[in-house]
Amino acid sequence: MRILVISDGKAGYVLAEKLSLEKHDVTIIGSDEALKDAAESYDIMCIGGRGTSLNTQREAGAEHADIVIAMTESDEVNMLCCITTKKLGAKNTIARIRDPEYSSEAELLSNQLDIDYAINPEWNTAAEMLRLLRFPAAVEIDTFNQGRVEIVGFRVAQTDSIVGLSLIDLRKVIKAQVLFCMVERDGDVHIPRGDFVVQVGDLAYVAGKDTDVTRFFRLIGRAVSMAENVMILGGGRTGYYLTQSAARVGMKPTVIEIDEKRCLQLAESFPHATVICGDGTEPDFLESENIRGMDAFVALTGSDEENFMLSLFANRSGVPKVIAKADRLNYVPLLNSLGVESVISPIEITASRILHFVRGLGSSRGGAAISMQRMLDGRIEALEFIVRGDMRYIGDKIKDLPIKRGVVIAVISRGREVIVPEGNDAFMVGDNVVVVTEHNGFSELNDIFENTNVSDVIAAEA
Repeated sequence: MRILVISDGKAGYVLAEKLSLEKHDVTIIGSDEALKDAAESYDIMCIGGRGTSLNTQREAGAEHADIVIAMTESDEVNMLCCITTKKLGAKNTIARIRDPEYSSEAELLSNQLDIDYAINPEWNTAAEMLRLLRFPAAVEIDTFNQGRVEIVGFRVAQTDSIVGLSLIDLRKVIKAQVLFCMVERDGDVHIPRGDFVVQVGDLAYVAGKDTDVTRFFRLIGRAVSMAENVMILGGGRTGYYLTQSAARVGMKPTVIEIDEKRCLQLAESFPHATVICGDGTEPDFLESENIRGMDAFVALTGSDEENFMLSLFANRSGVPKVIAKADRLNYVPLLNSLGVESVISPIEITASRILHFVRGLGSSRGGAAISMQRMLDGRIEALEFIVRGDMRYIGDKIKDLPIKRGVVIAVISRGREVIVPEGNDAFMVGDNVVVVTEHNGFSELNDIFENTNVSDVIAAEA
């Protein structure tokens, strides 16, 4: 598809890179040096200039674009770009809209301004962080089927009762209907089979019904209660959304913000939260505000380096759950090795949401993925599908299907029933299916099979 990205920073570079790797015809409007680097490194055309300029939009081919993605730092500029490019003839528009006031009116804005998809990175980031605060044993949590199905990543500890067990033996000992769908060990990703033996240090991902996943963690000896006292360092947009959500579910957030005016705004917006004005980058100050007594610490400053250093300090101070926000992920393996497991990237979240939307538009039939999550720096994708009548092999046993290597059927939901599938299970029309794969670019459920050309299958069957 022809895709036009209007951006002025790193987020546009990352998104353009991922879209180009998926073989789309990508053009960027912007002047940032990172965008020029993208044009040199990938098959991307870069047009210098202002994204709101009609002449620049025409030069970039906006009238022929299948999708225009506006993700500058200004919500107003993004909305204006969507309006003007749609008038020029662009088929679909996506706008990054971040301000809490605009976000509360997102549906109205989309309808009135003809924006096809509005995305708020800070809100999405806060939502992901909240899931981790509600279930601190997890390194990562992805939800499907309206929250009924979960894939939860966790670091295997010496105290876990599953250490040294093969997955076959584990199923006999741990009576919970979950599937080990993926394991990272020493940087390598494994789709484990029954003889796979769990080791200390593995980053394991289990899939299943939400209640079964919780039961699994309880059975292996992990705490499953949510964090209560949460220190949030940084009162910007993400801090605002996270404080709002944490207070709503019964947590006791303590927000530290250096800007006095912003502190007053936060205190007025959240009377049940504790808002402290001070320099949270000073360890002595954090000590004075009882960081050692917190159940969780979330670093949300505008600097990755500060977030990393403060997260390490919180970890060394004995805080059970530490979460860091980061735009650059090259330091994440080092942080993980030092005990900070949960690092959340707004840029990666945004790219994942937009890629899902783009793939849905590009699907040739009605079986497009209804949700997509990218894990392990994008090396693994988890996709959710609804089984349509045109899917191949409906009713055939899973063990007999020509499923591509590097693909696992994690969970099947059928009505109220949630199934961790085995070889004798089969797909039925209307099933909700979650697939975990090492492949990138799947847009519909038929893509998981070898030889996905439906016409070839029909000819062979005839």
